[in-house]
Amino acid sequence: MGWIDTTVVLVVMFAVTWLGHYLSGAANTRASFFRADGTLPWWAVSASIIATLVSAVTFVSVPAAIFAPGGDLSYLQVIAGLALGKLAIAALLVKAFYQEPDAATSYGYIAKRIDPVTGELSMGLGLILNLINSGVKVLAASVVLDVITGWGVPVCAAVVVLVSVFWSALAGVKTVIWTDFILFVLFCLGAVFTLVFIIFSVETPVLQAVAQLDQQARLVWLDISLDPTVRYTLFSCLVGGVALNIAQASTQGTWQRVKACRSLADAYRAYNFAAAFYVVHLVIMAVGLALVIFYSEFPLAASVVQRLAEQPDVIFPHFILTEMPVGLSGLFIAAIFAAAISTLDSALAEASDISLHHIYERLVPGRSEGHYVLSARLLMVFWGIVFWVITLFFAGYSSQGLLDLTFKFPNYVLGGLFGSIVLARLGVGRWQTVLFGLCIAAGITLWLAASQVAFFWWCPVSGIAMVAAVYLLEAALPSRTTAPLAGG
Repeated sequence: MGWIDTTVVLVVMFAVTWLGHYLSGAANTRASFFRADGTLPWWAVSASIIATLVSAVTFVSVPAAIFAPGGDLSYLQVIAGLALGKLAIAALLVKAFYQEPDAATSYGYIAKRIDPVTGELSMGLGLILNLINSGVKVLAASVVLDVITGWGVPVCAAVVVLVSVFWSALAGVKTVIWTDFILFVLFCLGAVFTLVFIIFSVETPVLQAVAQLDQQARLVWLDISLDPTVRYTLFSCLVGGVALNIAQASTQGTWQRVKACRSLADAYRAYNFAAAFYVVHLVIMAVGLALVIFYSEFPLAASVVQRLAEQPDVIFPHFILTEMPVGLSGLFIAAIFAAAISTLDSALAEASDISLHHIYERLVPGRSEGHYVLSARLLMVFWGIVFWVITLFFAGYSSQGLLDLTFKFPNYVLGGLFGSIVLARLGVGRWQTVLFGLCIAAGITLWLAASQVAFFWWCPVSGIAMVAAVYLLEAALPSRTTAPLAGG
């Protein structure tokens, strides 16, 4: 990466930092720092929801998965499931979260609806999920930066973490949401421009390109197989996508965004329109198809083909670095970093919020708002270091493909989170029965993994089994002295 591209990246990062800080203003209280005082417009929150999910993994690995031998559009089924999941969150949790007056976190809500021990168990699962998600997504951005700079994954990961910590610490969730909105616009424009650039760079007419892709079975998108070992099928992606969203919604990131909205109606709009914003994934998938056509006209060197066998996710960064004009390539590199940082800053805000409210405030009670806001910023630094260490651990698995890692590893804990939030919403359970249900969910997840069942089935199957087990136990056991709260 030459000095021009480096300058472009630095200018873009500085501009986003300044604009995000300008739009955020100050954050001097915990309510302001973690929930934006309920002052943010729904469209900014909605874009932030998707920006958090459209990570560098999506921006880099989805085109790579389509470009790889045997790649096709089956990921479209995943998009459909994830979009439906946002509608499910709006229907199931938005009102309950927005109108909860007492709890400070989503795990506090679970504690209030069931009992404090269950809230703590769910918090532990949520932190584990946050670590897994953050480690994989920082790794994706680090692989890209390593392709461009040759600095090595550890140094590249440190750069991503440092920028994310700085942005998150400026004004907490307000800065996170506003920078996410700006970054969402940036990587959407980057994806659209890449597609247009390739179309005008190849000689193959569009209709002929479509026919060529069809002959290679690249346009296949629907698989109605009932084989549970097939990774992407219509049924696994729809059921798994909805369940995954509900499980993820039990984490603090959803709570923060719901509470940041100006009204309950705005909170509904934020999540319902987030389903529509998944259209950006379609553009990213089209980039993968365009890369197939481009490199059929301009074949890759043997050394690059060999590297792709070891690191399949580097094809898009390679294209940006070698084919884009100087200066424009810097914009695309900045867009990839935008995708990574928009995920990590949310994870930092979530981890800091949980550890402040559930751990630090108990150990150090009765301090001023200024003290707790400063502590929240220091906790972001701590979690940034932890995320960096986890990234180095996941680097050993990068040859499996980052897209698979993104979905596979979190599913080991998603079933327990799905069961916890559904039980809390129903007001059913006590910590003893929930703990038993968590053991059931963990056992089923391990059995499904050992049986080679596709990971999209793990969360719904184990989560539903957990809910059923707890419900049946509660029906058989004597009633609790203190009944769960009604309503909510």
